Amino acid sequence: MASDPGWVVAERRLSSSAVAQVMRVRPFRRLWLVLGLSSLGDWLGLLATSAFASAQMSSPVAQGATFGGVIVVQLLPSLFLGPLGGVLADRFDRRRAMVVVDVARFLLFASIPAAAVVVDNPGLVVGWAGVASFAAQLGAMVWNPAKDAAVPNLLPRDRLEIANQLTLITTYGVTPVLAALAFSAAARMPSVGRTDAAAYALYFDALTFLTSAAVVFFGVPEISGRAGAAERARESFREAVGTGWRYMSRSRLLRGLIAGVLGSFAGAGTVVGAARFYSRSLGGGDAAFGLLFGGLFVGFGLGVLAGPTISGWLSRRLTFGLAVQLAGVAVVLLSITTRLAIALAEVVVVGIGAGAALLYGVTIMGAEVDDAVRGRVFAVVQTSAKAVLLLATAMSSTLAGVTSFGSRLLYAAAGCCGVVVGAIAVHQMSERPGVSLRRILRDATGRGRPRL
Repeated sequence: MASDPGWVVAERRLSSSAVAQVMRVRPFRRLWLVLGLSSLGDWLGLLATSAFASAQMSSPVAQGATFGGVIVVQLLPSLFLGPLGGVLADRFDRRRAMVVVDVARFLLFASIPAAAVVVDNPGLVVGWAGVASFAAQLGAMVWNPAKDAAVPNLLPRDRLEIANQLTLITTYGVTPVLAALAFSAAARMPSVGRTDAAAYALYFDALTFLTSAAVVFFGVPEISGRAGAAERARESFREAVGTGWRYMSRSRLLRGLIAGVLGSFAGAGTVVGAARFYSRSLGGGDAAFGLLFGGLFVGFGLGVLAGPTISGWLSRRLTFGLAVQLAGVAVVLLSITTRLAIALAEVVVVGIGAGAALLYGVTIMGAEVDDAVRGRVFAVVQTSAKAVLLLATAMSSTLAGVTSFGSRLLYAAAGCCGVVVGAIAVHQMSERPGVSLRRILRDATGRGRPRL
């Protein structure tokens, strides 16, 4: 595939006119509304289900264990069953699959507070909350890759980046805040019998999924009717899994992209997991930890918003690899920084690199992966990234306390790995194999147009 021409790069910026052009595409506008509702439901469901289940317990220890247990239950499907959801997203009509999943999630989340009214046994109520949450997340494993794989079929290729910026900001910036506000509003409502704040939030959460199902079914028929449906229907489940893995393993582009995404998420997980110990090494406490944690997500949002502007004339492939390396270099600098103000700026840079890498990774997958296997690719990348993020966070939080310099040693190691992984991504994804990165950058910046 040829490099992005200059006029495409100029159009990448998230300007009001570019956003307006994307939002004028009615199918995407409605799918974006559905994404907002579903993301709001996911975040609110995570908060409300955990709070509801823990409220069924009487002792503080049991409440804490229940709260954490429900969160773990909601994460398990994505870690172990995510790639299979991508197979289903490719195998069946995406519109019907999304509708079925949303209706199922409506029933599941509404049943959690209803169970407390019908059953007078806290243990059974908590058990059902776990079962319902697990089942809802199984559905999400199909819904998310089906949505991501459908977006490129609704828009011109040169508008995919703008669309991905909007969806990432909605998913990780707007809806978490709205979910927190909705949960806080529910907390102010008076309890009626066993219907308390968490129950109100769960009923509202259920309605978001029902609304999403209605919008997809009646408002976005363009998601259906993909080419090759008959061939996919004849393909066995095992063959579908094998086809997806072979496609990814044989593609240099996807090998580099997956390595880069996993490397950036591992670095971000290490930063988060060891941040509490690192803040102590700076002479700060929980306040410093909060600043570092917030700075990472501020940088993530800036990376999504400003990534296209920063990249200038560079192609998406090259910018992706360089963004991973940028995050790695910033993590290395964190390991030798002794002042909080400087560390906060470096954490923001880590977030910028991770945000830009995710934006370009999603855009590249949407633009350059065949529609027939796109759902499987999205599912593998998304679930692998989440697994690496959680594993890196858990391991780094444990290892950071081994020595007084544990967090700094981890940051140094993770940063160096990020730089190496970014270089691997640049090499694997390069459209000019054998040409040095210095030559590519000189050609791209010195002649006013990309030669990537």
